[in-house]
Amino acid sequence: MARKKSPSRTSKQKKYCFVVEGCTEENYINLLKRLYQNHKVGKLENNKGGSAKAVLQKAEKLISKYANEYLGYVLWFDKDTYFPQDCNLKKSLEAEKNVEIYMSVPCIEHWLLAHFQQINLLKENNCKFYVNKLKNDIPNYDKNDCYLLNRYIHTENIEKAITRYPKIGEIPNKYFLNH
Repeated sequence: MARKKSPSRTSKQKKYCFVVEGCTEENYINLLKRLYQNHKVGKLENNKGGSAKAVLQKAEKLISKYANEYLGYVLWFDKDTYFPQDCNLKKSLEAEKNVEIYMSVPCIEHWLLAHFQQINLLKENNCKFYVNKLKNDIPNYDKNDCYLLNRYIHTENIEKAITRYPKIGEIPNKYFLNH
């Protein structure tokens, strides 16, 4: 008589599908996945440096394809690639109960800078300003260099960044730290 197989105790828990604008966001999420093993990331889609609109459109396709296969969908892009004509698509996705949208203002380098110093969220400069300022903390900073983030960003400065930039800080806080 064959033994009845008991249900697995480690059944696959649903996780989130992340849709990000480019390499820097992807590198950052992968860094968080390495630092925090009990993360909530099931799928990571990089839009290869496209625009906010492209991220929104890719998310829309993924949602229609996978529906409730994921716990939810997390979109992350830069404000400098977001334009008023993208507003309707953004609003329709925000209306979905399982979609959260994060926008780095004006770009991810502002968020990365918060790992090393206080930042002023009320005063917005252009991305080039933040890239140049970030090079003081991450020498030879390059958006496409995966290994630079690994060498300079660690749990202590992630915790500082969360308090310095609370909105984007929700990403590591909600999907990596809080279980």
